[in-house]
Amino acid sequence: MKKTLALTLLMLLVVFNLSAVAQDDDEIEKDNAEFTFFGGFGLPSGDLSDWGADSLNPGSGSNIGLEGGFFLTSQITAGFNFTYTSFSIDSDDVLATDLTHRLYSPSLYLKYYLPTEGDFVPYVKGVIGLDFVRFTTSVDNVDGSRYRQLSYDPALAFGIGLGAFYYTADYSGFFVEANYRMSQTENSEYDANTKFGINATTMDIHAGFRILIGSDE
Repeated sequence: MKKTLALTLLMLLVVFNLSAVAQDDDEIEKDNAEFTFFGGFGLPSGDLSDWGADSLNPGSGSNIGLEGGFFLTSQITAGFNFTYTSFSIDSDDVLATDLTHRLYSPSLYLKYYLPTEGDFVPYVKGVIGLDFVRFTTSVDNVDGSRYRQLSYDPALAFGIGLGAFYYTADYSGFFVEANYRMSQTENSEYDANTKFGINATTMDIHAGFRILIGSDE
């Protein structure tokens, strides 16, 4: 796990350095900024699918988010995004069926648009940030156990995605992307006696609208 994180950080650092060098080339025409708005769905992956001792297993979820970034070169953007995901709970317990698990995910991203001649532009994306886990948990009280949505300590998260953008106008268009994200939440605590217990991994599909600002073309 540590090796994977180190390689991800190294990849991001290399791309940033290459982008900084490329910025010195004044002959490159590029847009200045991009803003996107998206929605989609998320699926728990790996151990996260079995979190909660069967009674609180995360099911499929929905997400919304936005991001904004600057063009470092004509093909590379760097910026900030935020995603909110709400997972359903797969449970036969009547008291848990209307409850949810939540994930708040601010991140930094790097995006590389592959060079193409047409309106269809594929891209790859790397992200690193934090995940704030707010999951429904069974808590024991003096009057018995009940479900509460507990906020666990934020954890480092990183991921990679593949997407495609389609121009519908000179400065805007639609996109769809698939992302894999892993959070180091195993030791995240609510209190000294309550840990999250596993690393949270998710698969996300996003679809949305992108606006370009300050085109030089």
